[in-house]
Amino acid sequence: MKTLASLLLSLLCFSAFAQKSDSTRVRKSAIGYDLIEESTELKSKPHIKNGSTEVFFHKKLVATGLYKDNERVGRWRFFSRDSLSQIYNYNSKKVEYNALDTTINYNIDSINQGDKVIYPVKIGIMNNLYWYLASSARIPKELEQKDTDYKVMFILYISKLGKLTKILVDYRFANGNKSYELVDKTNEHKDFEFSPAIVNGKAVDSQMILKVRATISR
Repeated sequence: MKTLASLLLSLLCFSAFAQKSDSTRVRKSAIGYDLIEESTELKSKPHIKNGSTEVFFHKKLVATGLYKDNERVGRWRFFSRDSLSQIYNYNSKKVEYNALDTTINYNIDSINQGDKVIYPVKIGIMNNLYWYLASSARIPKELEQKDTDYKVMFILYISKLGKLTKILVDYRFANGNKSYELVDKTNEHKDFEFSPAIVNGKAVDSQMILKVRATISR
């Protein structure tokens, strides 16, 4: 089977320091998925994040917020294409703002006409999720065709607790299709956090549907 995308994830982390004040310094660290975090730490508490933080993706600012004793606190702001895409409050555990993304679809089995619905939201930027899905998925061998344009759906099952419990991958092209469950033996998918779907004020199970395209070239 072929990989959906030729992506190389470096698992090696690095750290660099910059002076911020007499009592603090800034640590620059690779945190995966090409994300670089520049976080403040107290000199008296080395390697413990305390204070303001900026996160960059290919040198573009994608997140700002605060840490206290290595835990994210308060309002974090996330950006996409240089625009504010989300505000998440880590104290209240609530999404305070989330920009509309018309490329994402949802399914909630328990919904009825007239219900008040809040759809599930991935907390933080989407870049790392798409990167993870693209590098983890495989085009089934029986569907491999050179220069074929595949329509791919990732169906993410999100529990009422905001946990990603299952991922289905569905490949479709002119002469066939195949679906399978994406199994991650490293449980890396559990690193992603979600705010669950809410129906009439109650958290419920739901699915988030992401659509992408893939091709095989030789």
